[in-house]
Amino acid sequence: MNRLQAALWERFGLNAYIAGDYQRAERWFRKLEAHEPDSLRVLRNLGLIMLAQGKKEEAERYLLKEEKLYGPSFHRHAALADLAYALGRRKEAERRYRKALAEPECAEGGSASELRWLIEQRIEICEDPRRYERSRKAMELFFEAERVRDAGEYEKAIELFNASFAEDGTNWPALNNAGSILFNRLGKPAEAKPYFERAFRISRSIQVARNLELCRKALGEKDA
Repeated sequence: MNRLQAALWERFGLNAYIAGDYQRAERWFRKLEAHEPDSLRVLRNLGLIMLAQGKKEEAERYLLKEEKLYGPSFHRHAALADLAYALGRRKEAERRYRKALAEPECAEGGSASELRWLIEQRIEICEDPRRYERSRKAMELFFEAERVRDAGEYEKAIELFNASFAEDGTNWPALNNAGSILFNRLGKPAEAKPYFERAFRISRSIQVARNLELCRKALGEKDA
């Protein structure tokens, strides 16, 4: 496999991930994995793709292998913190978030400085057993929202995603999913836009940024 082919597979995989097509993204990175199983781009992206698909144990395997081979970093701490948070490992999540917060990227002017608010909020939630229990309730509501969305009950799904966010104000995927229903399923970009804007302010996610860009274009905004 030559470098150009590898770069193309990586680009196709990243484009699919940004578009939210996780299965297609996985297929491209699996092709790359067959040739370079221990590369940073394979381990990092397959870990994130597995996490996005809810395959938490597999995501953990990739992310821990990345850390073992390449050492600790902001992105590794943050990803493993998010994973521990999702798995209900409160103390581990708090420890990892604190490590992420201590990395230079999170300092003022750092490349991840805009994520400080989210990380600090997650630490506060992890410190408080009652708030953390509410975050578990938020997870339950989130999964139920996904179920009813997949059954075509779009308005009910939006209600549940909003309820999930109300329980955990760091749960930006709930906002993104509600916006996606409004935009992609119900054809209401004007109503979807505030959801994407708020989700992006919290997360700085490239996927949310793409959704917001498409929403602005649909609304004919000049600065899209």
